[in-house]
Amino acid sequence: MLLSDLLELPVLTAAGERIGYVNDVRFVLDGPPEGVLARPQLHGLVVSPRRRGSFLGYERRAVAAPALINRFLTWRHAGSVLVLWPEVRLVAPDAVHLAAGYHPYDPVL
Repeated sequence: MLLSDLLELPVLTAAGERIGYVNDVRFVLDGPPEGVLARPQLHGLVVSPRRRGSFLGYERRAVAAPALINRFLTWRHAGSVLVLWPEVRLVAPDAVHLAAGYHPYDPVL
């Protein structure tokens, strides 16, 4: 699977309700060692109520965005959540289906 296959796919709950679209992904470096670093593992999907756009790196709490950019991104990504990869039940060509009882986390790092 390619990252481009996931981006902008609708995300559906187990009941079939659309909660948004895949906007970004989170990786962690905790897999088996591969050379100097650990292998990246997919940690979760950032789901946004809007189809397009990313946080442009400003989702990190330690990064100070210019006020205008900060206001725009805060508005643009209101309602975005992080869904952990184990809570994804199925990735189909037309949608991502979540397991029943998934937990939405804060996407800000």
